[in-house]
Amino acid sequence: MTLLEVILSLALLGGAVAMVGELARISFQNARIARDLIQAELLAESILAKVRLGIIELEPVFDVPVGFDRQDIISDTHAVTEGSSTVLWLYSVEIIDVADYLIEIAVTVHQNVPDGQRPIVCRLVRWVALEPEVDEDLDTAP
Repeated sequence: MTLLEVILSLALLGGAVAMVGELARISFQNARIARDLIQAELLAESILAKVRLGIIELEPVFDVPVGFDRQDIISDTHAVTEGSSTVLWLYSVEIIDVADYLIEIAVTVHQNVPDGQRPIVCRLVRWVALEPEVDEDLDTAP
């Protein structure tokens, strides 16, 4: 009877260790996803601020690489290597005319991952009021 109890307790212990290991793996995976989501949001906010300040041209662009040095790349991310540089993130800017003096600027940042993987995506939208153009040729004197 004692041998049967030892075998049963070892089987229960093995099952518990396997469950704890799986929980640890899932928690690390969720932590990586959360880190990537935060990085994507920070990049999108930064690019949107640069567009609004005029550092980046206010024009539509598609899949422009976000510059990183090799030392900034985290080893467990699956970045795509293009030429001599590794591109982790790509961004796109859309500009939509909403009204005469109102435009919508949408910045989308997504991971540059190999085919078959789901990239992390963040999209920020801001509405910007434009200053109306004043025609200086008109004579306003009575």
